[in-house]
Amino acid sequence: MSDQEGLQERPAMTLQSAALFYAGLLVVWLGMLKLAMSTTWFPNGALIAYHLAAGFVLNRWVLRDLVQWHPQHATLNNVVKAKLSAFFFWPLAYAGILIRMLVNKVL
Repeated sequence: MSDQEGLQERPAMTLQSAALFYAGLLVVWLGMLKLAMSTTWFPNGALIAYHLAAGFVLNRWVLRDLVQWHPQHATLNNVVKAKLSAFFFWPLAYAGILIRMLVNKVL
């Protein structure tokens, strides 16, 4: 059995559900950021850990199901660069991805 036969086909995530997922994570992140900046008892490490965890979750659940990589441009360098930038800079990266996909869908 080849690798392709063993993979189960997952339904692609809709743009609307991806936007809701992103918005929920962003609201929690902004709340944690405000709490970290306004109080002295909130650990900044928790904010950093949440930032990295949210980037990981978005890459694994949203980016994988939302974006279809073109075979010609799915080189190791392109995919790694896109995934790492989306992982570390997810508040801005996913806003850009979702806006570009919305414009592509509407126009």
